[in-house]
Amino acid sequence: MSQIVDFDRLLFAFTVGSHILLVSLSIGMAIMICLSEFLFARTKDKYYGALVRRLIRPFVVSFGIGTASGIVMAVELVNLFPRFMTLVSSTGVIAIFYVEIFAFFVETIFLVVYVYYGNTFKGQYTRWVLTLPIMVGTMLSAVLIVMVNAWMNTPNGFDIGAYVASGTGANGFQISGVSPWAPFLTASTGYEVFHVVAGVPLTGIMLLGGFFAYRYVRSENADEKALFLNALRLAVALSLAFVVLTIIAGALEIDGMWQYQPLKYAAIELNPQPGSNLPWTLFGTVSGTSVVGGFEIPGLQGILEGGKMMPGLSQYPQAEWPPLIIHETFDVMIIGGALLGLFVLAYAGLWALKRKPYDRPILAYLFVAFSALTATVMELGWATDEIGRQPWIVYNVLTVANAANYSTNLYAPGIAIIAAYLVLVPFTFWFMARVFRGKPIAVDLEGPAAGGHDVNY
Repeated sequence: MSQIVDFDRLLFAFTVGSHILLVSLSIGMAIMICLSEFLFARTKDKYYGALVRRLIRPFVVSFGIGTASGIVMAVELVNLFPRFMTLVSSTGVIAIFYVEIFAFFVETIFLVVYVYYGNTFKGQYTRWVLTLPIMVGTMLSAVLIVMVNAWMNTPNGFDIGAYVASGTGANGFQISGVSPWAPFLTASTGYEVFHVVAGVPLTGIMLLGGFFAYRYVRSENADEKALFLNALRLAVALSLAFVVLTIIAGALEIDGMWQYQPLKYAAIELNPQPGSNLPWTLFGTVSGTSVVGGFEIPGLQGILEGGKMMPGLSQYPQAEWPPLIIHETFDVMIIGGALLGLFVLAYAGLWALKRKPYDRPILAYLFVAFSALTATVMELGWATDEIGRQPWIVYNVLTVANAANYSTNLYAPGIAIIAAYLVLVPFTFWFMARVFRGKPIAVDLEGPAAGGHDVNY
């Protein structure tokens, strides 16, 4: 039975991990389109106009494939974790899903109007205004899903004690005392939403920035180089801003975890024992009451957390510990994030000093490498959060084992879905790059057709 639960977890994790890559790129493109449209309206720089026309084509592709992927994810939730969905549908959490659908509708409606009928509106600023609900709708969908995740980490909105107690009875879990709007604002909603608003756009924009940097040094056309230079300038400025926001959001989330999920905190920091002046440990493992291997900086954890009493693994039954691999995933995420921040800061600094980093092929290839690192860091962040909640699907309320579907009939379609994503994600990235540069630069500089943007591939 445990093998079936593990497969359910693996399948959903693979689906979510693949979907997040597509979503982050969509959000990054939505932000870039909105800002480029605004700059085109303000400066009349034809290269910003051409950038908008080039970005809208892969964005439409991403929107279509991301929508299909989101449907797969929703179906998996129902089929793989039916008791979780029963709990969700019987509490106010279901309302978050309904609002998420509304955000999708807003994005869809304005995307259709902007793409096909944008030029029927007079004034470039009006066309920019049309991009605002597209950007907000795209971002809001991600925010609302994270609000569900926040509720899973710090549940509220119903009588939790009565629900847990009823699970041992003959009639199974009983839900009472429902407060329908409470799940919209749990103890962890604020810092989790802040983290996703900072981290997910950072990933998408870094992926775009790597593409722009690479295409700039590869292109021999003066107009194309001017377009990619504008695009890269935007990507670097946005990346620097989102790096700073992500660092702040990450610090707030760690502090919130210490407050509301102390066991997860102890596992991430690899604290065998509680204490107020604990070291910061890089890698290593727990053996008995001590850390074996790894590298320690004495007292650093205590300094970073202001001398507060830190939780330790020994305070909890070992059967409730999450897999301690989250310490390694967290460490790699921190190291990768630090390297990313230093790279973006150095690249922006060289630009500010007029050292023309965009003209250096080695920095272009490094930008591509760091864009891949950004995606890896984001995926590791999600893995750390979700694995760190184990064995719970809803923290201290419902275990994954109690929520899962134990049918073996899901093996074959599950393997087929994983195989499909292994092809779909790289193909999507390749196809978006292809449609981005699918028309000659002269065509994009001329402007769109009378009705709207030309998205014929």
